[in-house]
Amino acid sequence: MKKTIQYRLFGLGAIPGKLRPILDSEGIVVADEGMGGRLVTKRVKGPGKRYFNRTEGFSGCLVVTRKRIVCFTYWKRQINISVEDPKIPKLHVTVPMAETLSVSFESSDFRDGWSGEIELRFKTEKALQFRDVLKSLGVR
Repeated sequence: MKKTIQYRLFGLGAIPGKLRPILDSEGIVVADEGMGGRLVTKRVKGPGKRYFNRTEGFSGCLVVTRKRIVCFTYWKRQINISVEDPKIPKLHVTVPMAETLSVSFESSDFRDGWSGEIELRFKTEKALQFRDVLKSLGVR
């Protein structure tokens, strides 16, 4: 699958340079970067934020190591959770279409003072691989 233009020109959506050695030492199981995708929010409320039905595109990365799951959209961290965290089953993963991975969660489960659903839709050739690995970790 082609990488986004932002990734090819500016490196947006790459695994952050300072984080890469740490992830490598943890043992990367599956990773992809420069993936195009959509961030979809439904009735999300947080400190100083309100997004009722917002959709925005992004260039991002998703990495699953033996110790954690990490996701960045552009340079903003969206997910950083240990694979041993009891909240893992609160993540939902599906493959709605070929080469599309959907990871969703209730924001209040991971951020204090927040409510509403957040969904990250990634366009990646590794969608089935990500789904299988995440399901084996306990993601629903």
